[in-house]
Amino acid sequence: MSKDSTIREISADLTALVFLKQDLKKLEEFFNRFTEGLEGILQETVRSTLNTAGKRIRPILLLICAKNETYDIEYLLPAAAAIEIIHTASLIHDDIIDKSVLRRGKKTIHNIYNRDTAKFVGDYLFTHTFFLLNGYNIHGILAETSEAAKMLVRGEFDQLKTKRDLNQTEEIYLEKISEKTSSLFKLSCALGGTLSGSEKSDIENMKKFGEYIGISFQINDDLIDADLTQSSSRVGKPVGNDLIQGDITLPYIYGFSSNFFKREVKLLLSKKNINADDIRKILAMLAETGAIEQTKRKFNHYLEKAQETVKLIKGPNRRTGLYAICNAIMSGSRQVK
Repeated sequence: MSKDSTIREISADLTALVFLKQDLKKLEEFFNRFTEGLEGILQETVRSTLNTAGKRIRPILLLICAKNETYDIEYLLPAAAAIEIIHTASLIHDDIIDKSVLRRGKKTIHNIYNRDTAKFVGDYLFTHTFFLLNGYNIHGILAETSEAAKMLVRGEFDQLKTKRDLNQTEEIYLEKISEKTSSLFKLSCALGGTLSGSEKSDIENMKKFGEYIGISFQINDDLIDADLTQSSSRVGKPVGNDLIQGDITLPYIYGFSSNFFKREVKLLLSKKNINADDIRKILAMLAETGAIEQTKRKFNHYLEKAQETVKLIKGPNRRTGLYAICNAIMSGSRQVK
């Protein structure tokens, strides 16, 4: 994915986020310099993960929330990089736990090398974020980051505890994704507000936005995974991968209102080997339960809460940028048929 296409994913209207075009290029250059300073397997593995650009939505949120009259990209780059690096570390650890073969369409580190190598690469990246943020010497930044990291790990534990649990509730699901996904979205917004010297009330509204947009982002991701019409090449991993890994997401929780569907999923998860035909059958049945439409309504609920929160945040550049993020996620949801 090119840097320009990354921007296009965030907003069809580039004028809304025009200041980000050059700044995201500087962020990629920052990552390249960081990677070039590494050696051997560490350099190879970091280049194959961190330097394979995803959407960069977390650093983008940070830069948008920092956009005021004192905006200085050189000052903000270490924090923007730290957010993406900690996210990348969490993905590496996720892949180890889930035994995932692919990430963004490429082989995962533990699949190329081994679990220990992947674990240490993730650990290295994770700890490097605190080195980057420590340079600011601003009260609260490391505390906010530590809290987000704690929530991230707690979310991993909660996901492990609830694997293959067909009786978990919507409330449990929302708590997990608030920990695993929204924690970094909230941190991104909070750091942007803090580094730009925003008022405490404004930073709190930014964090609320991060919470809501993070939840809607994850619900949409889970919708795409549960959609039979999606191609694995576009998603970057096998469709239905959540269920294969035993992760019960919101579409399935809603689908379990059908006892027949719940029994079929239970039978599927009891199998030693789940094949593509099994997944197609389950996803076709899921579509018949009405769960996809119900999940879309929940997605819209949180996206609307995020949009309402934008109105409370000071600064026209910030509001324009955050609305563009909402529109981009809404546009992505339209791919779920």
